[in-house]
Amino acid sequence: CGSSMAAHGLSFESSNSIKCRKEARREDRERVLQQAKEKYENEERRKAERKARGEDTWMLPDVDLRLQQIGQENTVKNKKKKKEKKAKKSKKEKKKAKKEKKDEGDASCDNSEVCPGMFWLFHATFNPFNHMMGRTDGDNYTLDDMFVSSAAQKERSGRDEERQRNKAVQETRRLAGQMEKCRHCFDSPELPKHLIVAVGNKVYLCLPNSVSLTEGHCLIVPIQHHTAATGLDEDIWSEIQMFRRALVRMFESQELDCVFLETHMNPKRQLHMMYECVPLPRELGDMAPIYFKKAIMESDEEWAMNKKVVDLSSKDIRQAVPRGLPYFSVDFGLQGGFAHVIENERKFPHYFGKEILGGMLDLEPRRWRKPIRENFDDQRKKVLKFAQWWKAFDCTKTDS
Repeated sequence: CGSSMAAHGLSFESSNSIKCRKEARREDRERVLQQAKEKYENEERRKAERKARGEDTWMLPDVDLRLQQIGQENTVKNKKKKKEKKAKKSKKEKKKAKKEKKDEGDASCDNSEVCPGMFWLFHATFNPFNHMMGRTDGDNYTLDDMFVSSAAQKERSGRDEERQRNKAVQETRRLAGQMEKCRHCFDSPELPKHLIVAVGNKVYLCLPNSVSLTEGHCLIVPIQHHTAATGLDEDIWSEIQMFRRALVRMFESQELDCVFLETHMNPKRQLHMMYECVPLPRELGDMAPIYFKKAIMESDEEWAMNKKVVDLSSKDIRQAVPRGLPYFSVDFGLQGGFAHVIENERKFPHYFGKEILGGMLDLEPRRWRKPIRENFDDQRKKVLKFAQWWKAFDCTKTDS
């Protein structure tokens, strides 16, 4: 019987085998649910611990005052937007009512025996000059054919518009979901506000969430969600440069040089842009351009479509690299620097710039490969220390 079933392409499975398979699936589901539950409980416990330590409320007094000002400004803007939206809606309703009234007046055309518009369409269709000018598809082209062709064309265009609209909606939802989880957007609940040192109109200055590469390592970050410097408006770029000049002056007062890094990779992921500043001893700062140029020349693909090293001494990154391309850029103080268009993102590590600096400073690789988590007390100490350095050079309070 078994050979006969096999000959006909049938297979037999015992009840014990089916029972074991179902049991294995049930155990897999329970294991996945247990892991998800443990992950959720651990996250909630960490949130409670952070709240107990005051991580979600503690911040520098100046930053707290600035955040209150921004909150008041946003309230005024929201009221203004609401008022404009209401006026726009009222205007739209009036326009719609006017159009309906006009359509009622034009409806009298339908009651007559021959509508002037229909007569014109009929005349245009069967006009012998149209045939001479090649405006018909053939001798059998009729008025019905014209209506069918027009309807089919409208249906196709409608489907294309619907497809494009759905694509735009999906992209907007994906971006909104990423922005909710973004740790650098100013409106995000994930933003570690206790690490913020200063807040401008378009950008803010903060310290990294992990152990810093060097003492004074900081980040210049746009307040709104922007992914790369190549897509920034002039006002945001100007404010970044204002913070950059202030940081250079601050570190010069301590006889230090500084290097500014930006890495823009995986454009589809829409990651928040960060402009990192890492201070260096003077002797290493003088050698930094040589180290970076050599490393860029040896990185990525051997045969590249774009120029390996782009000089930024006479132009900024927005003029040097086309918008939308992945790139790495480095600036040395206020002297400009280099940019590199990334050809193969698999061969170019996201920690490229930090790896070069780590090699120059003789640091252990895990400092940039897997950043070391830092507890709240250590973070608060480094914020207070940096705030003391920054106080005399704060560009948000004085003109620079």
